[in-house]
Amino acid sequence: MRDYALSRAISAEATGALSLLWRFLSNWRARRAVARLDTLDDFLLRDIGVTREELRWASGLPLSVNAALALEERALRRRRGTR
Repeated sequence: MRDYALSRAISAEATGALSLLWRFLSNWRARRAVARLDTLDDFLLRDIGVTREELRWASGLPLSVNAALALEERALRRRRGTR
């Protein structure tokens, strides 16, 4: 029984590490997508609903944060007039 419990703990730890790695990879991809938005002109950005300042803010977030989701949330708050 002890070996089983040890095996489960090791498996859970490995799964947690893979989950963390997957999250960083996903956040890195989101950051690249946000960076590509910076190549658009201001008219298109306004049409999308984000500002260039918000794009630069999202690009500066740590990799532990999904920049695309944070950008979306910030732009939505701005449009609603809340901080």
